[in-house]
Amino acid sequence: MHNILKQHPEIYLPKIKETKFFQNNSLFFKGLDFYEKEFFGKWKGEKAIGEIDPEYMYFEYVPERIYKCIGEDVKFIFILRNPVDRAYSHYWMSYRRGYECESFENAIKLEPERLKIDEFYKSHFSYIDRGFYAEQIERFLKFFPKENMFFIIFETEFITNRKNTIISLLKFLGVDSGINIDLNIKSNQASIYRWKSLRDFIYKPNHIKKIGKFFMPNKKFRRRIIRALDKINQKKIKPPELTKTFKKELLDRFFLDEIKKLSKLIEKDLSVWLEING
Repeated sequence: MHNILKQHPEIYLPKIKETKFFQNNSLFFKGLDFYEKEFFGKWKGEKAIGEIDPEYMYFEYVPERIYKCIGEDVKFIFILRNPVDRAYSHYWMSYRRGYECESFENAIKLEPERLKIDEFYKSHFSYIDRGFYAEQIERFLKFFPKENMFFIIFETEFITNRKNTIISLLKFLGVDSGINIDLNIKSNQASIYRWKSLRDFIYKPNHIKKIGKFFMPNKKFRRRIIRALDKINQKKIKPPELTKTFKKELLDRFFLDEIKKLSKLIEKDLSVWLEING
């Protein structure tokens, strides 16, 4: 979505896709002036100004922070994916980065205790917990009107009906919906690391990166280098598919009631999530 919307001349998005400002305390307590200067300093009068960050939906304190800092006149886009597929995709991302070493099944068993450790664990090991979308949306509804929210079902609206969905979204954002932009973009495809040592350098604390801060004090430049190295170190893979039995087990155990609740809340048909494929 970030790569699609950033093409529109009336939409301003920061170059950094996920600023983490409202979720990361070390950034948030620098204040709104820092937020504006750091991420929106190159704004040139575009009608719609915003950012895309999945963490905002999940962390409990984010909606209130946004409300208190910006007010209720904010629009939100929620892209909702089958929670079992989302969990498995999240698992592979954590595995690629070297955070996860357990099997998916064991990781799910360990999740409740892991989430209690700290925000790093909550961010990277919340495979099942992030799938309780209704609870997360309800937190936003405490501060923002429902008409300011645009819900997209990943499978039926973003994948199979993308053009009409994006046209509706652009109208929701109040920008020209007739602009010709490239919708055939693939992002966040499953991948694995090529070299374990380079992966650990990128994602784990180490002395080399500390020394690098001295020789390259410009944080944005260091970030660009790290992202370039990460891209070089990725090779596409097709993760092993979950069995139908295991997918149904996860669906029945964690998400059946959640899907019914969410369907009523956002007034959308979610029956596609109940179809067991793979």
